[in-house]
Amino acid sequence: MTDAPIPDHLHDDPDERLVFRRGKLRKREDDEVKMMRDALANLADVPRVKGLLLELGRFYNPVTNAAVVSSDTRRRVVALLEEGDPDGARTILQAHLAEYLKMGDPPGTARTD
Repeated sequence: MTDAPIPDHLHDDPDERLVFRRGKLRKREDDEVKMMRDALANLADVPRVKGLLLELGRFYNPVTNAAVVSSDTRRRVVALLEEGDPDGARTILQAHLAEYLKMGDPPGTARTD
């Protein structure tokens, strides 16, 4: 097995990052990230965001030994949306997404999203 360098262009796009799975470097296919970005893009559609966050609560995160999105986070985001504060909900979701993306980075590396 050779350790080929990862092309620079794959470091630029978080959806194109590689992860080590089943003994090989593979393209990161992270449904959770796509779902969080979908929720961020559709904050005006509260039922859709509720459904996405509920589904994300069913995904297991082995790094934290918990759900990808906790029920507390889901409740806070939905409450803010129902109160008419999409900016507050966006702030919480963006911070959560940033933390989630950092978990996939090797130790000692910093992301600049």
